[in-house]
Amino acid sequence: MEKGTIPWRRPWNNGTPVNGVNQKPYRGINSLLLEPGEYSTFKQIREAGGKVHKGEKGHIVVFWKWIESENEETG
Repeated sequence: MEKGTIPWRRPWNNGTPVNGVNQKPYRGINSLLLEPGEYSTFKQIREAGGKVHKGEKGHIVVFWKWIESENEETG
């Protein structure tokens, strides 16, 4: 601790798939489908000034979100 580092903090990634741009971890089924690492869309890479090499393969990512129901049943 005298060196300024906290020994109980892990400096490495916890092995979950994250978005390469905003570093938000993937949730739900995506956390099971994807290997640990960073993932970005073609559009995100292009907007960052990068290029996708010919022959690169993509991964399936499932879009999901919670939907609030307006029809609440009353007992």
